[in-house]
Amino acid sequence: MDQRFGDQASFYRAALLLGLLPGSHVVGWADTVVDDSSPVPPAFIEIAAISPTDLTALRQALLALCEERESDSVVRALLGLVGRDLASRRRNITDTMTVLGQMRAFLFLSRRLGEEIKILELRFLRARGLGDTSDFERQVNDWLREYEGAGAPWL
Repeated sequence: MDQRFGDQASFYRAALLLGLLPGSHVVGWADTVVDDSSPVPPAFIEIAAISPTDLTALRQALLALCEERESDSVVRALLGLVGRDLASRRRNITDTMTVLGQMRAFLFLSRRLGEEIKILELRFLRARGLGDTSDFERQVNDWLREYEGAGAPWL
């Protein structure tokens, strides 16, 4: 594992799992590292050679550069992407809540953050059951604003 790239690789690995970034973004990152670094960690050569549509292979190759557990800074950066996508309307509130639920199910989150997401999921079910999620969407946007720009260093 190469410490210089660990958090960034972890960020990309989780972003692929959650559908927050396309594989082409990760392959482009690997190409840049291969062009700009000497010596090049072997994992980057492997990543650069993988098809951008083979997300499983990309995630497996990224694991050679990072820990399986996401750091708090990586989780914050992922939440920044989730917030960016909701604010820009790239993802609607239903899809956003699906991604947050996947984060809670598949990533290593702090107990506090896991509980916050669980509460949001319950509030979403209630709002959807009442037929109007607009107020809830504003609340989620406000909550995600705390993470705004956290992913910028890796994009």
